[in-house]
Amino acid sequence: MQFPLLAPLLAGLLGMLTAVGACAADGPTVRDVVEFTAFVQPRNNNSESLRQQVSPDGTRAFFVTRKANVASDRNRYEIRLLDISSDVLASGEARAPELVFSFESDQDYNFGDPAIDRVRWWDDKTLVFMGRLKDGQEQVYRLDLLTHDLQQLTWATTPIVSFAASADLRRVLYAAQVPNPPLKAGARSFVMADQSVWSAKFGQNRLASQIRKYGFFVADAGATQPRALGEPFFMANLAPPQVSISPDGRWALLPRYEPQRTLDWSRQYPMVAEIIAAYGPAVRNDPLRYYSGSRVQSARRKTVWRLDDGLEQTVVDAPDDSQPAGFQERPDHVWQGGGTSVVLAGTHLPLGVGGNTSTASHVIEYWPDTGRWTVVAKLANRLDRLLPRREGFAVIDGARRREFRRDGAGWREIAGQGSEASSSAWTLRVRESLNEPPDIVADGPADRSIRLTTLNPQFDAATWGVMRTYTWRDAKGREWRGGLMGGEEGGASKRLPLIIETYAYSPDNFYLQGPNASSRNGTSAFAGRAFLREGFLVLAMGKSSPDARIAPDQSLFRLFNEGVRGAVDALVKEGRVDPARVGIIGWSTTGERVLNLVTFSDLPIRAATLADGDANTQFFFTMTYGFTDSAWAWFESVNEGLPFGPGRANWLRNDPALNTDCVNTALRIESYGVPLYSNYDIYALLRRQFKPVEMVLIPGGAHSLSTPSERMVSLQGNVDWFRFWLKGESRTEPFLAGETSASLQAQYDAWRQMETMKAANDKLPRCEREASRG
Repeated sequence: MQFPLLAPLLAGLLGMLTAVGACAADGPTVRDVVEFTAFVQPRNNNSESLRQQVSPDGTRAFFVTRKANVASDRNRYEIRLLDISSDVLASGEARAPELVFSFESDQDYNFGDPAIDRVRWWDDKTLVFMGRLKDGQEQVYRLDLLTHDLQQLTWATTPIVSFAASADLRRVLYAAQVPNPPLKAGARSFVMADQSVWSAKFGQNRLASQIRKYGFFVADAGATQPRALGEPFFMANLAPPQVSISPDGRWALLPRYEPQRTLDWSRQYPMVAEIIAAYGPAVRNDPLRYYSGSRVQSARRKTVWRLDDGLEQTVVDAPDDSQPAGFQERPDHVWQGGGTSVVLAGTHLPLGVGGNTSTASHVIEYWPDTGRWTVVAKLANRLDRLLPRREGFAVIDGARRREFRRDGAGWREIAGQGSEASSSAWTLRVRESLNEPPDIVADGPADRSIRLTTLNPQFDAATWGVMRTYTWRDAKGREWRGGLMGGEEGGASKRLPLIIETYAYSPDNFYLQGPNASSRNGTSAFAGRAFLREGFLVLAMGKSSPDARIAPDQSLFRLFNEGVRGAVDALVKEGRVDPARVGIIGWSTTGERVLNLVTFSDLPIRAATLADGDANTQFFFTMTYGFTDSAWAWFESVNEGLPFGPGRANWLRNDPALNTDCVNTALRIESYGVPLYSNYDIYALLRRQFKPVEMVLIPGGAHSLSTPSERMVSLQGNVDWFRFWLKGESRTEPFLAGETSASLQAQYDAWRQMETMKAANDKLPRCEREASRG
């Protein structure tokens, strides 16, 4: 029997329920995730860094936070002070943190590059920091904590990347990017040579796209212009140069990059050779620098400059042991006697000088007035960092902590770990766990602990979901570990759609959005806890199994595929996951892995997102020409050859862009920033085959999105994408920047059309590449 009047009514009711979705009470909204307050300092919520944020008199400590405001589309920064005087802490009643400075930034596009950073004490009443407070330009500022007056100390015209200042703040030393447009003044053309396409095409008026060059500058109080130290130099090792000045303002300790000597030094010092093998193969493969560009890996040594006249002096004529990127920002020295000498850790010694035959790294003390240096200690491993102490210093030698104290004119290594505090003192640390957001606590006598901050009082694990460590094994028996989060008791009560967020998983760090390995990345695409509100099970996993020991070639992708399959199989077997409703997100490095997964694995992934991801395709291979010397070596490794010569057949077999007929997953591709996109070939080829694919461009974004509206577009866009493909649900209320009811309707109309295309594609025979591996 049919009820013609009832059918439309039921259909309308069903549509309303579908649009509303799961209506789950648990879990935050995307806006809740975006507006979550995070520490800027201490960096990565590091307790050791926090201890460096205590005032010289030990009574106060600062911290810096950032909180997004979706309504204003700005990030608000705050610097606050904690009263950590012993009488206050002994009372057990912590005082509310004092706000000493706040600022809303509308030019804060990169979450990894905050608009206020590198805050430090100068004396008990003064903080200095680097910030983009106006005109989007980094400058150095002094903040008076008594009056809250802010004084600008530099007037650089290009971005400052690091700074240091004398004890009286009358001399500021800084490193800044200098313009390096490809088309020089008066020219009408230029030779590409080994420039990247990003630099050549977009670098004329965009500093961020240029081949990076830096210079060192001195800003003296009362001077109208800064003084340059030496000539500009190319960026090396994917890391901006760090600067140091002696407290008396007489000396600067600066890095000098030695690309022409790197190959010879790699033959002499094993730790330099290890770095070249891992990060700079073109040092050996392309000594002419015919294709590898200016960013080739370069050994680094330290020099001292006399700031009154700009005279440069060699400390030791040998390289240090630092690795590329963020490792080159490690603290590695401490000034003594106001500038009389400097203790420098992590440097090699010149072979043959003074009878030296050691190729190990060392700690030395150097006296710039005389040019004399002496060995303090030999390191057993690569230096991790040097930590200044009231009575000496500590070095982290590999994983081992070693303490040194002044002993007459020299240094003595003391037994044990050493401590800055007595048994009755209070110490600060960042307390966080997988389901506890980071906050600052003070630990004191008799195991007492006082909570000093509550950055996110709105968070409640009981309603925002609980993540637990989850382990599984792949088909070859390798164990994998990730974090599993669902609704009640991890979502074990029924089969749920699954979202796999791939990049990293740390059981010690708070999980808000994936990955949770660092407080300064993972702000793009990974909606994390916001997926719970829509009734998803969330699995955060890393790039590889801890059991795996393999070379970085195609087997790496196969390993990843086997790990994902093992997770899905385990969760399906446990009755938690619906195998027909599995989605996955890859960002950056794992974007490449996810692309290979959906291309070459027959695991039925229904929907996926590649967020600003890498890709081992010929298109991206040519786009990265001249960018970094390790990029092309990676392509050759994972594709088992080059797209010409003997390796051509392997490349054709392994390049995802040449096998897009194998992709049956609904694919969302997000690209941020410069308008040349790593997966544009994938997008175009899938469109040509009438396969479901969408490309979302965020032109003003960076790799880790920061502007609130852009984070909303990415995170809410992924929630919408996976709700549609895995649950058949839609959103009806427009609330993203620039979104209207009509544009939202058009979005879902396009997705429904893609759904029809996917149904047709799913009926086709398996592609030849997949069938041959099946």
